[in-house]
Amino acid sequence: MRHRMTDPESRQHVQRVLSTLEHPPGAATTREDGAGEDWLTASWQRSMQRWRLDPAGSSYRRVLGAAELREAAERIGMLVHLARPHVDALDRHIAPASYCILLADGGGVTLDFRQRGDTDSRFKRAGVRPGVCWAEESEGTNGVGTAIQNRAAVLVHKTDHFRVDNIPLSCSAAPVFGLDDELLAVLDASTLYSPYQRDSQQLVFNLVQEKALLIENAFADYQLREHWRLSFCAGSTSMGGACELLMAFDDCGRIVAANRPARRLLERLSPSGPASLSTLFDVGPEQLMAQAHAAPGLAVPLRVCGTGELMHGLLRAPQRAAEAHARRSDPSQATAPGPAAPGRGFAHLATGDNALAPLVQRALRIVNRDMPIMLLGETGTGKEAFAQALHAASLRSGQPFVALNCAAIPDTLIEAELFGYRDGAFTGARARGARGKVLQADGGTLFLDEIGDMPLALQSRLLRVLAEGEVTPLGADEPVAVRLSVICATHQDLPTLVAEGRFREDLFYRLAGACFRLPPLRERTDRAELIRLLLREEARASGRRHPPSLSPGALQRLLQHPWPGNIRQLRLALRYALAVAEGDAIQPGDFADELWAAAPPTAAAALVTAPGAAPLPAPAPAQPSAPMAASEPGERERIEQALRRLRWNASAAAVALGLSRSTLYRRMRSLGIVAPHRVAPVEEADGHLG
Repeated sequence: MRHRMTDPESRQHVQRVLSTLEHPPGAATTREDGAGEDWLTASWQRSMQRWRLDPAGSSYRRVLGAAELREAAERIGMLVHLARPHVDALDRHIAPASYCILLADGGGVTLDFRQRGDTDSRFKRAGVRPGVCWAEESEGTNGVGTAIQNRAAVLVHKTDHFRVDNIPLSCSAAPVFGLDDELLAVLDASTLYSPYQRDSQQLVFNLVQEKALLIENAFADYQLREHWRLSFCAGSTSMGGACELLMAFDDCGRIVAANRPARRLLERLSPSGPASLSTLFDVGPEQLMAQAHAAPGLAVPLRVCGTGELMHGLLRAPQRAAEAHARRSDPSQATAPGPAAPGRGFAHLATGDNALAPLVQRALRIVNRDMPIMLLGETGTGKEAFAQALHAASLRSGQPFVALNCAAIPDTLIEAELFGYRDGAFTGARARGARGKVLQADGGTLFLDEIGDMPLALQSRLLRVLAEGEVTPLGADEPVAVRLSVICATHQDLPTLVAEGRFREDLFYRLAGACFRLPPLRERTDRAELIRLLLREEARASGRRHPPSLSPGALQRLLQHPWPGNIRQLRLALRYALAVAEGDAIQPGDFADELWAAAPPTAAAALVTAPGAAPLPAPAPAQPSAPMAASEPGERERIEQALRRLRWNASAAAVALGLSRSTLYRRMRSLGIVAPHRVAPVEEADGHLG
């Protein structure tokens, strides 16, 4: 056995555990050292009853192999990197007193480990080393595992441990949480054979909790780097120390995220729901932003509305905005262009829609789980922007985001475009070859748009890349290893394509690890806010500092419109109106006539009325022909003409033909109409089937 206990001591510990479980103390019972027994008894009960562990049993530690350990470290690689300076600082403080420090992941696996040379062998004999799993289900009550179970800091001192083998250890452990309250890691400081009582560990216990919070805040700050970030300490007169509270807000001053201490403050100051800077403090976002640019790094006093409480906050600009400002101020800081920057994150995409908000929360929970993601939705709903936001929120955000539209490239070129080629691989190839999208995305994210249009022959090659983690460019003899995250998007019904033999079933299940369906614009409850947001963006892009307003009539018409092209169509419509509008307010007549004539408003959209506007009559709907019978002469020709005219967008073609999209698909199957780049030969056409 690895401990230095006599058999009587071991039997005494086992007897104490069994006696406690047979006669558990009341919640108010305390031990001689003053620590409550309730959490400890609960942990011993789990160890014995749920995990089926034997307190006297001497079993080998669960240790991950090199490949498993590497994979576990990659899952929270950025957190481990950001934690390093805080782990180093803790090591300098307490290692001379014969402590070791470890950082474990949310499953209890030790990823980072520090100890001084003279204690190395002692800790190894006690089973404390990298790769060891300290989950409570493996080791019973212990610092790391019980902190995970309790989701709280714990001090497990010597005989608090469940298993006899672990009694030599005194462990102080504190969890590290993500912005979504997911437990990501545990910081632990342990010593061996402490001759003192539990109270002797209190200082180390406090230090571990402090460093864990610093790690948590550092990771939160990294995750929120694309937003305005405000960090502060209540009652502080100086920003010299570590700021405990962190919140992020968008360009309009709305709070979009906060760390745990800040969320507790927000619950107290704004119990009714989402808050903004203007409702919390006596300054607005514009004033704070101006100061951030004028005097970066300078703390500002903030007085809480209602209570008068004084805080001192430090505001930092979004990362790209700050870098751009620095380059304008100092041209010498300009650097060579890197990978294309992704979009601005979910706060820009979800402006309050009831369906999109929970979808975003689920996406954030799985973004770093090494899982392929499938985005579904009509054309123009923002699938690529959503993919960019996923990339920006992931640990791969510093790596490339590479997009490929499978429907926009001819069959003869897509293989070379995706997998790359060596020089001389085929006639017309570049002299130096090309890397291909897969290798360009190595380490980052590959976004495959319109995956349903990928040729069958190419699907088998993509499946092999995903399964084996390597790609062989055209003309190459040896494969090249790649590690990337894959996000796919389609507005087609892939299960139907699988059933028809037009999409590989094994590839479908490989890609659909997590599916998210984006709502069409006509179903979103935040249409009014989204319209205003896009209007501001388009105005800025055109060089106008102050965008014109939308008249009540124009806003109502926009809210009533069904938007078959969704956000993409809305953006172009606003761009057109900005170009032709002459007054301070955009009127309904400033939009293209074709916009209102393109499609009738949906029943749901027609009920929406802009605030302050009198109800407008809905535009006269186009009169669709009656649904066509299967035997109607000329049916195939009419469907093909509509599809070609609308660039094989099935949603728009269905509206033009007066059919539902599912009915259109059935008619196409019965008539043998197949879009370009599919298994049945059809006349060459641009675009894709919607």
